[in-house]
Parts: sequence; structure tokens; C-alpha cells
Amino acid sequence: MYDIEHEAEDHSRTIVHIDIDCFYAQVEMIKDPRLYQIPLGIKQKNILVTSNYVARKYGVKKCMLIADALKVCPNLEIVKGEDLYDYRKMSYQVTSYLQKYSVLVERLGLDENYVDVTQLVDERLKHQNPNIDVRGNLFNNIAETCVCGCVERLKMGSVIAQEIREGVLHELKLTTCAGISYNKLLAKLACSLHKPNEQTVVFPNHAVALMLSLSNVSEIPGVGSATDEILEKINIRTIEDLQKCHFETLIQALNGDRAKWLVDLSYGRDNSVVKTSGRPQSIGLEDSCKVLNVETEVREKFHQLLMRLIILVSEDGRIPTTIKVTIRKFDSVSKVSHRETKQCNIGPNLFSTDKITRMISLNEQSEKKLLSIVMNLFKKLVNTSRSYHITLLGLSFTKFKERFDGKNSIASYLMNDLAVQSVTSIERKNSISQPQTSLQTVCSTDGSENEIEPLPKKSRLGSLVSRCARLGDSDYSSPSKLRVADLRLNSRDSDHGDTGYLDTVASSREIECPPNADKDVFKELPSDVQQELWEDWKRNRSHEDPHDKPFKKAKTNTLLNYFLKN
Repeated sequence: MYDIEHEAEDHSRTIVHIDIDCFYAQVEMIKDPRLYQIPLGIKQKNILVTSNYVARKYGVKKCMLIADALKVCPNLEIVKGEDLYDYRKMSYQVTSYLQKYSVLVERLGLDENYVDVTQLVDERLKHQNPNIDVRGNLFNNIAETCVCGCVERLKMGSVIAQEIREGVLHELKLTTCAGISYNKLLAKLACSLHKPNEQTVVFPNHAVALMLSLSNVSEIPGVGSATDEILEKINIRTIEDLQKCHFETLIQALNGDRAKWLVDLSYGRDNSVVKTSGRPQSIGLEDSCKVLNVETEVREKFHQLLMRLIILVSEDGRIPTTIKVTIRKFDSVSKVSHRETKQCNIGPNLFSTDKITRMISLNEQSEKKLLSIVMNLFKKLVNTSRSYHITLLGLSFTKFKERFDGKNSIASYLMNDLAVQSVTSIERKNSISQPQTSLQTVCSTDGSENEIEPLPKKSRLGSLVSRCARLGDSDYSSPSKLRVADLRLNSRDSDHGDTGYLDTVASSREIECPPNADKDVFKELPSDVQQELWEDWKRNRSHEDPHDKPFKKAKTNTLLNYFLKN
């Protein structure tokens, strides 16, 4: 039995649903401003797919036949909309703009987008006064009683939604509607409550009331005609019918999962996440300003943009490798503003990743270095020794690389050969079976730790563990550079039993060095490893042909060495 009353709800998210008003019509009106003032319809074949709001006042509706539309509005101007090129182009420009606020942007067709602004809301609430008013409309203007903090989050979400809509209008000349709530279902329904060019917020305590305001089950997003027909056969037509229906009856008509999904929706519950519709090629921010002509002000503005940009990049999960600076300069001679950009590569080591949250961040030193790079790019665009007039600053990351997790990569596979190549330079015709190592932590010279994921199997020689306290004197940027003396090895095949990690590499009895080994390296190895190599050499020698050619030196230009360079 599905427990309807005690189903847990999550109010922690802030979801904004953006819907572009009469999208096709707006695109055509932007192309031809004359159409703003007259009734306009967009046709595909013999159907009117949309119209502007001037035409809707005459009774023109979506999906009307052309003949019927002309009857109610004889002066309707009709534009062909079969070619979707301009609509698609504008649609992706809108999505790209939304990605300035969050990388979690999900496209629904050409004119709708979900935006998860949860992280941006949380960040702003840390630094801004939470006692703000709702921007736009509020569904059921009744005092909210939820104590989880969702009220403040949704209020801040309404502020961000208004900023988004104003930005889309300013940059792309498109009016939009928005719905703001804690899940996708309520945000989408709220978006349609006040049109055009308005927004509505729905608090958690009003979710059921919003669902009951729907006239039919078919108005629930995701409920198609097939499901609607099935529900009608069991006398379910309204949301109230769906809520009162016995769950077993729903299971008999539908499968169990779909029945549970429908019941959840009838109470306004929706735990589906905003699915990113492809990762953006660039993540950036721009900020218009009246006038900037002092370097300290420019630096401060860039610092603000950088901090906001890091929030967006942390959600994306990739590591930026290129940064681009954009400026808009006002030419006092021609009285015209023009944009210029400059970019350069940046080192991935500037960014650090939290081990638990996997979020990308900048430490204070990296932040200063990156800001210095930004200012150098700015100075290449602007001669700061002369007067200048800046009206816009922009900052963006334009190239990315995936984080190296180490488990399923080629480098990880090739790391199986690491112990032999990094610990000993013994030259063998018949090589030792390659041990698999578990390299835990390599300490870099700047004190940071570069984690390498442990491999799934342990080696015969055991795990290689760096002595961090002794690595500060030299450069150990890759595991292949580790000195044998700085490693502790544990062998499961030791003649002395399970002694754990050996504290010294000295041995009480001297073992002869194989002729094909480097004596200095051999002396640094633990005695049990020396013994194993000596015995192995003797076994191989017993099977050798005395007329064999001398052993060849192992090639260093290997695929593994290529990967270990990075």
C-alpha cells in the first residue's frame, strides 16, 4: 500500500521555469517591427501554430485552421513558419543566456526551459538580506508556515527569475513568463498562471491548492491522451477524483510505478531533477556599467565577475583551461561603442576540487593569480596609460577538460606498470611480472596533495606510499619521479612473515646483485625484494641459451611514459 500522507518532500531546490511569450511570433516581430502593432499569425501548412497577443484579442487561438482564424480576424497577417532556422537560432541564444545563471538548464522544445538556481540562491542568501519581498505574483497570497527555509529561498528565486527575464528582454528583445517553486511540476504550472510577461511563485503549502485548481487530469504535465482515456474509463476526470481513487484501482488500470507517479503529481510532488541539455561550450558573465575609467574599479568589477563565474563552473564539474575577457569601449570620436575580446590558456592546477562535494574552487593564491591574468588581458585590450571609457566587462571560460578520476582511464590502466618503472631500472630479457601498485598520495612541493585513485588489485610488492615529509626538497610532479629511498614497500612474500611496512631498506645479510641490474638501485631495495629478484634472475638464467645476445636496454619512449608526462 502506497503511503500517500507520509511521503517525504524535498523543499531544498529552487526551480525556475521560463516560457517565451508567443515565441515564433516574437521572432518574426523582431525581424519586422511593423508586426508589433498588428494581429499576426504564424502558420505551418494549414494550421496557425501561434499568434501575437494583438491577434488573440480578436479570438485567434493556437492550432486554429487558417480559414477559421481569418473568420474571427479578417485583417490577420500570416507569416510562414515552416523554416525553423531563425527560431532554433533564437532558442539556443535564450538557453545560452540562461546558462549564465546555472549550468543546470533543461530545454523543453524551442520556447521553454527549466533552470535550477539552487546553488546561486544559497550563495546569495549568505551575503544578502533574506528579508526580501516576492517579485511578481504569489499563488494564494496566504501566510506561509514552512520552517525549512524554503520561503526565503523561493523569494530569492523570484528575484533571480526577474533578473533573468529582464536580461532576456534587454539582450534578445524577448518577453517571457516564469514560474518559481521547489520542483519542476509546480514551476511549470505556475508559469502559465499570469501571461504575458509576468511571473508567479508557488510555496510548498500551496502545492495541493494549485493542483486542485486544474480543471482536468489531462492538464497535468506529462499526462497524455492515452493515460487520460484510461483514467476516464475508471471515472477519474479531475485531480480530486485522482486523489480519492483507491491505489489498488490505479494499479489495476496502470502499472505500479505509473500509478505512484500519478498520485504524487496530484499532490504536487515531483522529485525529478533538471537534466542539463548538453554542456555549454563556454560559461561566462557580462556586466554593463555606466562608465569605468579607473583601473582599481575595473579590477574590482572583474573580481566580482570571477567569484560569480566560479559558482557556475563548480556546478558544471569540468576544469576550465581557457579564460576570455570581453570589454565594450566607447569611442569619444566616433561616438560608437564596440566590443573586443582577448583570451589565453590557464593551468588546470589553479583549481582545487573538494574531496566530498566534488565542487571546484579557488584558493586565495590561485584567485590572485587568475585575477592578475585577467587584468593582463584587459591591459592588452586597453591602454591604461591613456583615458578610456568602458561600458561593459565580461569574463568567461571557453574551453574545459574533464576531471581525472583515475578509474576508467588509459592512464590508470597503464599505471599497472608503475612499480617496475619507478622503483627499479633492472634490465631484463624476460621481464618480471608487472606488479600492480596502490599509490595513495603524492605530496607536491607547494604542500597540496594530488590524489591518485587506488587500483583495484594489490601487487606482490604491496602498496607504494610516499613519505610526504621528505618530498619537499625535490620536484615530484609525477609518480615516475619518486626515489626508491623515499618509498616504503610491503611484501606479502617476505621470508620474515607479515612485518607491515619496512622502516629501513637495509638488510642484515648481503644478497648478490644480478649482473643485469643497477647496483646502486639494487642496494636501495628491501632485502626480500632483492632476494626475489636474485632468485628470479637465476631461474631465467638456467633456461637461457649461452649463445643468446646480450640483454637490450628497455625503451623509455613508451606509451606509459607519454601519459606519465602529464
